Amino acid sequence: MGYKTILVHVSNLDRSKEILNVAVMMAKKYDAHLIGLFVVPGIQIYPSAGIYIPSEVLLPHKKYYFKQAEKIKSLFDKTTKSEGISAEWRQFESHIPNLSQIVIDNAHTADLVILGQADEENDDANIREVPGDVLMECGRPILMIPYSGSFATIGDHILVGWNGSREAARAAFDALPLLKSASKVHVHWAVATKSDTDERTLLGTDLAATLARHNINVSAETEVNPDLSDGDELLSYVAQRGADLLVMGGYGRSRTREFIFGGATKHILNHMIVPVLMSH
Repeated sequence: MGYKTILVHVSNLDRSKEILNVAVMMAKKYDAHLIGLFVVPGIQIYPSAGIYIPSEVLLPHKKYYFKQAEKIKSLFDKTTKSEGISAEWRQFESHIPNLSQIVIDNAHTADLVILGQADEENDDANIREVPGDVLMECGRPILMIPYSGSFATIGDHILVGWNGSREAARAAFDALPLLKSASKVHVHWAVATKSDTDERTLLGTDLAATLARHNINVSAETEVNPDLSDGDELLSYVAQRGADLLVMGGYGRSRTREFIFGGATKHILNHMIVPVLMSH
Protein backbone atom coordinates (compact mmCIF):
# COMPACT_ATOMS: atom_id res chain seq x y z
CA MET A 1 0.00 0.00 0.00
CA GLY A 2 1.24 3.47 -0.82
CA TYR A 3 0.28 6.92 -1.99
CA LYS A 4 -0.22 6.54 -5.74
CA THR A 5 -1.85 9.92 -6.46
CA ILE A 6 -0.45 12.97 -4.69
CA LEU A 7 -1.86 16.48 -4.97
CA VAL A 8 0.36 19.44 -4.12
CA HIS A 9 -1.18 22.89 -3.85
CA VAL A 10 1.27 25.75 -4.26
CA SER A 11 0.15 29.34 -3.80
CA ASN A 12 3.32 31.23 -2.93
CA LEU A 13 6.25 31.57 -5.32
CA ASP A 14 8.75 32.25 -2.53
CA ARG A 15 7.99 28.93 -0.81
CA SER A 16 7.22 26.88 -3.91
CA LYS A 17 10.69 25.35 -4.30
CA GLU A 18 10.71 23.66 -0.88
CA ILE A 19 7.09 22.49 -1.12
CA LEU A 20 7.68 21.04 -4.59
CA ASN A 21 10.90 19.38 -3.41
CA VAL A 22 8.89 17.58 -0.72
CA ALA A 23 6.15 16.65 -3.20
CA VAL A 24 8.69 15.22 -5.64
CA MET A 25 10.41 13.34 -2.80
CA MET A 26 7.08 11.73 -1.85
CA ALA A 27 6.18 10.95 -5.47
CA LYS A 28 9.55 9.24 -6.06
CA LYS A 29 9.29 7.28 -2.83
CA TYR A 30 5.90 5.81 -3.71
CA ASP A 31 6.15 5.80 -7.51
CA ALA A 32 3.15 8.13 -7.49
CA HIS A 33 1.47 10.40 -10.01
CA LEU A 34 1.97 14.00 -8.88
CA ILE A 35 -0.62 16.70 -9.55
CA GLY A 36 0.44 20.32 -9.18
CA LEU A 37 -2.37 22.78 -8.43
CA PHE A 38 -2.49 26.57 -8.57
CA VAL A 39 -5.65 28.59 -7.98
CA VAL A 40 -5.96 32.22 -9.08
CA PRO A 41 -8.06 33.96 -6.41
CA GLY A 42 -10.89 36.28 -7.36
CA ILE A 43 -10.89 39.88 -6.26
CA GLN A 44 -12.93 40.88 -3.20
CA ILE A 45 -16.18 42.60 -4.23
CA TYR A 46 -18.75 43.91 -1.77
CA PRO A 47 -22.18 43.81 -3.52
CA SER A 48 -23.84 46.01 -0.91
CA ALA A 49 -21.53 48.88 -1.84
CA GLY A 50 -22.92 48.93 -5.38
CA ILE A 51 -19.57 49.94 -6.86
CA TYR A 52 -18.70 49.17 -10.48
CA ILE A 53 -15.21 47.71 -10.79
CA PRO A 54 -13.70 48.37 -14.22
CA SER A 55 -11.55 45.82 -16.02
CA GLU A 56 -8.53 48.09 -15.52
CA VAL A 57 -8.68 47.17 -11.83
CA LEU A 58 -9.20 43.44 -12.38
CA LEU A 59 -6.53 42.92 -15.03
CA PRO A 60 -3.46 43.74 -12.87
CA HIS A 61 -4.79 41.40 -10.18
CA LYS A 62 -5.11 38.51 -12.65
CA LYS A 63 -1.84 39.37 -14.37
CA TYR A 64 0.05 39.16 -11.08
CA TYR A 65 -1.30 35.70 -10.22
CA PHE A 66 -0.94 34.35 -13.76
CA LYS A 67 2.72 35.39 -13.66
CA GLN A 68 3.14 33.61 -10.31
CA ALA A 69 1.47 30.51 -11.74
CA GLU A 70 3.70 30.55 -14.82
CA LYS A 71 6.88 30.62 -12.71
CA ILE A 72 5.68 27.90 -10.35
CA LYS A 73 4.58 25.71 -13.28
CA SER A 74 7.99 26.12 -14.87
CA LEU A 75 9.65 24.94 -11.65
CA PHE A 76 7.14 22.08 -11.33
CA ASP A 77 7.75 20.91 -14.92
CA LYS A 78 11.51 21.17 -14.61
CA THR A 79 11.65 19.29 -11.31
CA THR A 80 9.28 16.47 -12.24
CA LYS A 81 10.88 15.92 -15.65
CA SER A 82 14.39 15.81 -14.23
CA GLU A 83 13.28 13.18 -11.72
CA GLY A 84 11.25 11.17 -14.25
CA ILE A 85 8.00 11.51 -12.32
CA SER A 86 4.52 11.05 -13.77
CA ALA A 87 2.99 14.49 -13.36
CA GLU A 88 0.31 16.93 -14.47
CA TRP A 89 -0.40 20.60 -13.86
CA ARG A 90 -3.82 22.03 -13.01
CA GLN A 91 -4.70 25.70 -12.90
CA PHE A 92 -8.06 27.20 -12.01
CA GLU A 93 -9.56 30.63 -11.47
CA SER A 94 -11.75 31.21 -8.44
CA HIS A 95 -14.63 33.69 -8.72
CA ILE A 96 -14.14 34.58 -5.07
CA PRO A 97 -10.99 35.37 -3.05
CA ASN A 98 -11.18 32.11 -1.10
CA LEU A 99 -9.31 29.25 -2.79
CA SER A 100 -10.33 26.45 -0.49
CA GLN A 101 -13.25 24.88 -2.33
CA ILE A 102 -11.27 24.34 -5.53
CA VAL A 103 -8.44 22.74 -3.56
CA ILE A 104 -10.94 20.55 -1.68
CA ASP A 105 -12.63 19.41 -4.90
CA ASN A 106 -9.28 18.36 -6.37
CA ALA A 107 -8.18 16.72 -3.12
CA HIS A 108 -11.13 14.33 -2.96
CA THR A 109 -9.52 11.91 -5.44
CA ALA A 110 -5.93 12.04 -4.14
CA ASP A 111 -4.26 9.56 -1.79
CA LEU A 112 -2.26 12.34 -0.15
CA VAL A 113 -2.53 16.14 -0.21
CA ILE A 114 0.51 18.36 0.33
CA LEU A 115 0.03 21.97 1.46
CA GLY A 116 2.25 24.73 2.74
CA GLN A 117 1.74 26.05 6.25
CA ALA A 118 -0.02 29.40 6.32
CA ASP A 119 2.10 32.37 7.34
CA GLU A 120 -0.22 34.25 9.69
CA GLU A 121 1.77 37.48 9.41
CA ASN A 122 2.46 37.66 5.67
CA ASP A 123 -0.15 35.62 3.79
CA ASP A 124 -3.41 37.07 2.51
CA ALA A 125 -6.54 35.94 4.31
CA ASN A 126 -7.57 33.73 1.36
CA ILE A 127 -4.30 31.79 1.72
CA ARG A 128 -4.41 31.57 5.52
CA GLU A 129 -7.77 29.80 5.40
CA VAL A 130 -6.71 27.01 3.04
CA PRO A 131 -4.99 24.53 5.43
CA GLY A 132 -7.82 24.50 7.97
CA ASP A 133 -10.56 24.42 5.33
CA VAL A 134 -8.98 21.57 3.39
CA LEU A 135 -8.22 19.56 6.52
CA MET A 136 -11.84 19.82 7.67
CA GLU A 137 -13.54 19.10 4.35
CA CYS A 138 -11.44 16.99 1.98
CA GLY A 139 -11.50 13.66 3.83
CA ARG A 140 -7.91 12.90 2.85
CA PRO A 141 -4.62 12.94 4.80
CA ILE A 142 -2.86 16.31 4.63
CA LEU A 143 0.92 16.68 4.74
CA MET A 144 1.65 20.24 5.91
CA ILE A 145 5.07 21.73 5.14
CA PRO A 146 6.36 24.50 7.46
CA TYR A 147 6.80 27.90 5.82
CA SER A 148 10.43 28.05 6.93
CA GLY A 149 13.22 25.50 6.82
CA SER A 150 14.21 22.76 4.41
CA PHE A 151 13.52 19.05 4.81
CA ALA A 152 15.96 16.55 3.35
CA THR A 153 14.14 13.62 4.97
CA ILE A 154 10.51 13.16 5.96
CA GLY A 155 9.31 10.06 7.74
CA ASP A 156 12.56 8.40 8.84
CA HIS A 157 11.77 9.07 12.52
CA ILE A 158 8.08 9.65 13.24
CA LEU A 159 6.23 10.80 16.33
CA VAL A 160 2.55 9.76 16.38
CA GLY A 161 0.40 11.94 18.63
CA TRP A 162 -2.22 9.61 20.11
CA ASN A 163 -5.25 10.23 22.33
CA GLY A 164 -7.56 7.41 21.31
CA SER A 165 -9.84 9.68 19.26
CA ARG A 166 -11.39 9.02 15.85
CA GLU A 167 -9.22 11.71 14.29
CA ALA A 168 -6.03 10.28 15.81
CA ALA A 169 -6.95 6.82 14.52
CA ARG A 170 -7.58 8.19 11.03
CA ALA A 171 -4.21 9.92 11.01
CA ALA A 172 -2.27 6.91 12.31
CA PHE A 173 -3.67 4.57 9.68
CA ASP A 174 -3.59 7.16 6.89
CA ALA A 175 0.14 7.40 7.65
CA LEU A 176 0.77 3.64 7.31
CA PRO A 177 2.85 3.94 4.12
CA LEU A 178 5.18 6.37 5.89
CA LEU A 179 5.21 4.41 9.15
CA LYS A 180 6.17 1.20 7.36
CA SER A 181 9.29 2.75 5.87
CA ALA A 182 10.35 4.65 9.02
CA SER A 183 13.41 3.55 10.97
CA LYS A 184 11.73 4.55 14.27
CA VAL A 185 8.15 5.33 15.31
CA HIS A 186 7.05 6.60 18.72
CA VAL A 187 3.39 6.56 19.76
CA HIS A 188 3.08 9.40 22.25
CA TRP A 189 0.13 10.12 24.54
CA ALA A 190 0.45 13.28 26.64
CA VAL A 191 -1.86 13.69 29.63
CA ALA A 192 -2.20 16.46 32.23
CA THR A 193 -2.85 14.08 35.15
CA LYS A 194 -2.14 10.44 35.88
CA SER A 195 -5.13 8.17 35.34
CA ASP A 196 -6.35 5.93 38.19
CA THR A 197 -6.19 3.01 35.75
CA ASP A 198 -3.79 1.92 33.06
CA GLU A 199 -6.39 2.65 30.39
CA ARG A 200 -4.46 5.44 28.69
CA THR A 201 -1.20 3.48 28.66
CA LEU A 202 -3.00 0.42 27.35
CA LEU A 203 -4.54 2.42 24.51
CA GLY A 204 -1.13 3.61 23.43
CA THR A 205 0.21 0.09 23.73
CA ASP A 206 -2.67 -1.33 21.71
CA LEU A 207 -1.94 1.02 18.82
CA ALA A 208 1.76 0.19 18.99
CA ALA A 209 0.93 -3.54 18.91
CA THR A 210 -1.29 -3.06 15.86
CA LEU A 211 1.42 -1.10 14.06
CA ALA A 212 4.03 -3.70 15.01
CA ARG A 213 1.99 -6.33 13.17
CA HIS A 214 2.74 -4.28 10.04
CA ASN A 215 6.45 -4.84 10.79
CA ILE A 216 6.83 -1.25 12.01
CA ASN A 217 9.60 -0.52 14.52
CA VAL A 218 7.38 1.16 17.11
CA SER A 219 7.36 2.02 20.81
CA ALA A 220 4.67 3.62 22.99
CA GLU A 221 4.90 6.11 25.82
CA THR A 222 2.55 8.10 28.04
CA GLU A 223 3.81 11.31 29.58
CA VAL A 224 2.19 13.27 32.42
CA ASN A 225 2.83 16.99 32.11
CA PRO A 226 0.29 19.39 33.66
CA ASP A 227 2.33 22.47 32.72
CA LEU A 228 2.21 22.21 28.91
CA SER A 229 -0.68 22.35 26.46
CA ASP A 230 -1.18 19.34 24.20
CA GLY A 231 0.28 21.26 21.27
CA ASP A 232 3.39 22.37 23.16
CA GLU A 233 3.81 18.86 24.54
CA LEU A 234 3.85 17.36 21.05
CA LEU A 235 6.29 19.94 19.71
CA SER A 236 8.53 19.43 22.73
CA TYR A 237 8.74 15.70 22.13
CA VAL A 238 9.24 16.15 18.39
CA ALA A 239 12.33 18.18 19.26
CA GLN A 240 13.51 15.82 22.03
CA ARG A 241 13.11 12.72 19.88
CA GLY A 242 14.63 14.34 16.80
CA ALA A 243 11.56 13.36 14.78
CA ASP A 244 11.29 14.57 11.19
CA LEU A 245 7.51 14.03 10.96
CA LEU A 246 4.58 14.45 13.35
CA VAL A 247 1.40 12.43 12.73
CA MET A 248 -1.77 13.55 14.50
CA GLY A 249 -5.52 13.92 14.24
CA GLY A 250 -6.87 17.34 13.33
CA TYR A 251 -9.73 19.23 14.99
CA GLY A 252 -11.01 16.58 17.39
CA ARG A 253 -12.96 19.49 18.89
CA SER A 254 -14.88 21.86 16.66
CA ARG A 255 -12.81 24.29 14.65
CA THR A 256 -14.76 27.22 16.08
CA ARG A 257 -14.09 26.08 19.64
CA GLU A 258 -10.36 25.79 18.90
CA PHE A 259 -10.39 29.25 17.32
CA ILE A 260 -11.95 30.75 20.46
CA PHE A 261 -10.36 28.69 23.23
CA GLY A 262 -7.27 27.32 21.53
CA GLY A 263 -6.39 23.69 20.89
CA ALA A 264 -3.66 21.33 19.72
CA THR A 265 -4.55 21.51 16.02
CA LYS A 266 -4.59 25.29 15.87
CA HIS A 267 -1.36 25.47 17.86
CA ILE A 268 0.45 22.98 15.61
CA LEU A 269 -0.81 24.66 12.43
CA ASN A 270 0.65 27.94 13.67
CA HIS A 271 3.88 26.68 15.24
CA MET A 272 4.94 23.48 13.43
CA ILE A 273 8.68 22.86 13.32
CA VAL A 274 8.67 19.73 11.12
CA PRO A 275 6.21 18.51 8.48
CA VAL A 276 2.94 17.30 9.98
CA LEU A 277 0.57 14.68 8.60
CA MET A 278 -2.99 15.38 9.78
CA SER A 279 -6.34 13.72 9.19
CA HIS A 280 -9.80 14.74 10.34
